[in-house]
Amino acid sequence: MLITTTIGVLLLLWVIWDLFSGNVWLHREFRRAEEPFAYWATLLLWLAVAVSCFFWEL
Repeated sequence: MLITTTIGVLLLLWVIWDLFSGNVWLHREFRRAEEPFAYWATLLLWLAVAVSCFFWEL
């Protein structure tokens, strides 16, 4: 298993955790209840980073 795949799996687990907790971090904490657009945009950003880790091995 390549290191990029491992990082991708860990990031996907982190995104799932953030989805259930309602908090996501970039440069500060965004809460789903208080700032929904910033929360979802940051969550999608982390999801894109996680998915991109799987394409490094192709």
